[in-house]
Amino acid sequence: MVHAATGQLDVIVTAGDRGASRPVLQTNKVFLPIAGIPVINYVLSAVERARATARIFVVGDTAHLQEALSVANSPFQGRRPLTLIEQDNSLYDNVWKAFLHTLPGYEPGMDWHPFAESAADKAVLVLPGDIPLATPAEIDAFVDHCDLTRYDYFLGLTPESALAAYAPQAGQPGIRMAHFPLRDVRVRQNNLHVVKPLRIANRHYIQRVYNSRYQKRLTDILRLLWQIIILPDVSLRCLWAFVCLHIAHLITRLGWGNSRWFRPLFLDLPMVASRLSQALQTRVTLVTTYYGGCTLDVDNAEHYEAICTNFTRWLAHQDRLAKELKDLR
Repeated sequence: MVHAATGQLDVIVTAGDRGASRPVLQTNKVFLPIAGIPVINYVLSAVERARATARIFVVGDTAHLQEALSVANSPFQGRRPLTLIEQDNSLYDNVWKAFLHTLPGYEPGMDWHPFAESAADKAVLVLPGDIPLATPAEIDAFVDHCDLTRYDYFLGLTPESALAAYAPQAGQPGIRMAHFPLRDVRVRQNNLHVVKPLRIANRHYIQRVYNSRYQKRLTDILRLLWQIIILPDVSLRCLWAFVCLHIAHLITRLGWGNSRWFRPLFLDLPMVASRLSQALQTRVTLVTTYYGGCTLDVDNAEHYEAICTNFTRWLAHQDRLAKELKDLR
């Protein structure tokens, strides 16, 4: 829940390396070094400096996390209460385990059901530990637009235009990411989630989708489609929305995105949120931020190289954006 006195949220940072997690350079991504500092340290530094943060709960290999946080010159200063939690076997299990640790009076191994009523509206901010370009400005911008009185799950998006600054240019490596073309904008998920876990009836669906999250080949898309088809409570409208998203992506790649004949296949943001709400049996909305740093995860060796090369420059770009947006207020 939002802390009444401070307007802050508990934050869960996922740093596990089991289940569907994929290593980069044979290493858990969160422990890869940038300028000699593990990635996770930069993420926690951004989280602790965000005014939206109350407490921080990191779930992963606790021995390695303690080692990473003890390196010299770490940007993480311990400004917020920090709890390290030993990982389980999947992303869903890790988030759920960390969420239970945020509940007042809960002790590991206890039955959580007695807490269900009092914690029904407790919201947490969830983000991964492999986004070293996260900034407190982007985290706060996202949380500021999460109206907890109206919705239970807030999914962060970044428009394609905001990610242009991180593309390859002038001989420097960069990152190009696939986007979903919607009716009025092209967007990509930005790794930020505010969620009330006990208000999501079908919260276990998220792990199945996560397991098939890589959508680079037709077989990947069909595998995810099948995972959605076999889920209970998923309507034909939800399935059609999934198909439309991928058809729109293909049409755009072929250069036919501006044809009026195909416009009915392009969904708008409210439609996407509505279909997600139906599938998860909760109230979902989509929140757009314009920094881009939280979208750039260390997904593979090429992305890692680009982030290492451009790290200082890309952080400076986000600092300029933060100042510009502040001046506009």
